[in-house]
Amino acid sequence: MLTWLAEWREKRQAQSFLKNIFAWYETSHGVSDLLGDALYDQKICASEIGLVLDKTDRQLFALAGYISNARGSLRRWDLDLAQRFDRASSNIYLLRNMTVRFLIRCHASGPFADQGQIYYYQALEATGFKARQIRTEVEQELKSIWLELQGWIIQAEKVVGESWA
Repeated sequence: MLTWLAEWREKRQAQSFLKNIFAWYETSHGVSDLLGDALYDQKICASEIGLVLDKTDRQLFALAGYISNARGSLRRWDLDLAQRFDRASSNIYLLRNMTVRFLIRCHASGPFADQGQIYYYQALEATGFKARQIRTEVEQELKSIWLELQGWIIQAEKVVGESWA
């Protein structure tokens, strides 16, 4: 009886890990892509930046759940990888915050709309280039972590068995 219960628990944990790690990776890339578009498209600064931020924040809200659910399994299996996972996840939020600073600085409105390009380049200098650097680091770390996660994903898929499709 205890063996069956332990196997059932292990299978449930593996299913949860797989569901959350795939969602984490997909959502992290989605956030990075969305913010990357905002950092490289000057037209976004002249438009309604709230739309970009609202979409980003909704994705980040979902991401928080994926992070907490995947973190537990990673900590049991590979503490170093779990720490890198945590740093990468934190950097996604840092990227969001730096991008917000950039968008606020470059957003031209009101009677000064004709100076939009000036605001854009000043914002790039003040925060935009740093945000772009953070995005590059986030993308590299996501790729690196994802490659390292493959071994754990394969093990979890073996535990789950054929029911994981």
